[in-house]
Amino acid sequence: MTGHPPSAILAGMDTVHISPKRLAWLRGELAAWEADGLIDGDAAAGIQARYAASRRFALERLALVLGAAFVGVGLLWTVAANYERLSPMARFAGIVVIWLVAVVAAELLASRFPGALPASVRVIAVAAAGGVVFQTAQSLHVPAGSPELLGAWAGGALAYAYATRGRAPLVVAVGLSVGWYAWWAAENAGSHGVVAVAMLVAAVFATAVALLHERWTPAFAAVWRPAGVLLALVGLYVAAFPDRDFRTTGALWTGAAVAVVLAAVSVWRSSARGEIAVMLGILGAGFLLTVWDPSGSMTSPSGAMLVRAVAGIVGYVLAAAWFAFLGTSKALPGVVPLAAGALVVFVTTQSFAIFAPLFSGAALFLVLGVVFLGTGVLAQRGRRLIMEVSR
Repeated sequence: MTGHPPSAILAGMDTVHISPKRLAWLRGELAAWEADGLIDGDAAAGIQARYAASRRFALERLALVLGAAFVGVGLLWTVAANYERLSPMARFAGIVVIWLVAVVAAELLASRFPGALPASVRVIAVAAAGGVVFQTAQSLHVPAGSPELLGAWAGGALAYAYATRGRAPLVVAVGLSVGWYAWWAAENAGSHGVVAVAMLVAAVFATAVALLHERWTPAFAAVWRPAGVLLALVGLYVAAFPDRDFRTTGALWTGAAVAVVLAAVSVWRSSARGEIAVMLGILGAGFLLTVWDPSGSMTSPSGAMLVRAVAGIVGYVLAAAWFAFLGTSKALPGVVPLAAGALVVFVTTQSFAIFAPLFSGAALFLVLGVVFLGTGVLAQRGRRLIMEVSR
């Protein structure tokens, strides 16, 4: 055994399949051991190569999470449906009691049954907290259609997620936070381009937060990183459509400044400079696409429109390919299917937009079929190439 390095010995052993959560924890531990000098990079890579994320479908977890989501929506709906029948004090006291009961029940369950059951009750607690926020705002005569209320709900959900170290409430909190920022940035703007750039700014923010979590809280990094990927792909998708009414807002500049500062901190605290550079490049590309108005071209508006469409398609395909490579090389759960699914949706919509004016009837379906088959072949070939390169 002295003639073989530890990584070669470990790589030759059978692969052990564990849950994505445990695999993320293992990566964090290996990074900490390597930073402390307990093992070298070769040994860390060999240990990590022995483990793979399990792809088993947890039906009971899905049922519990969906059930919690429906119960949470049902609670809010019940309060809204009986809004006029109850006094303000009864409405406020009722939703507060529901929220407190959910919080206490979640922690009692977490102490005895760790897993999906307490996570589902925590989701109900987050939903009930939203009811508390909006009911309090109504008592204070704050308009319900205000982004500040969603921001308060998102902030409370984030605090609750970190206090309980729960990934399920963190998923909800991240979604609420993105919704709040996009709403705040696009308020009174009337532009889908502002929403697109806000999503791209949030993508940089989420990626930087994920990198900062990788060492100390890898389970939370597994939430923030896919959120960054999804935001980047959705933002590029929306930016691909021309927007003549785009204009920057103070919220966009504020969010961009915070995201850039956080990205610099994450580069300083980690070695993932490439990820941050790519996300900043995607933000820049999306911004350029958004401000690019082909109708204002003095030469040929139709030609400028075609060039812009091609640029958007190329940029989106490159971004999806990068995320697929990142997810494969780092064994990030959910990232590769997310990138592949987003690419299929993008190709579908763009193909209809490009070929519908040129073909009709059977010819349109034949052309689209050829495009989809070609996309599938290239995606399959690309996946094999990425797996070979990342080995």
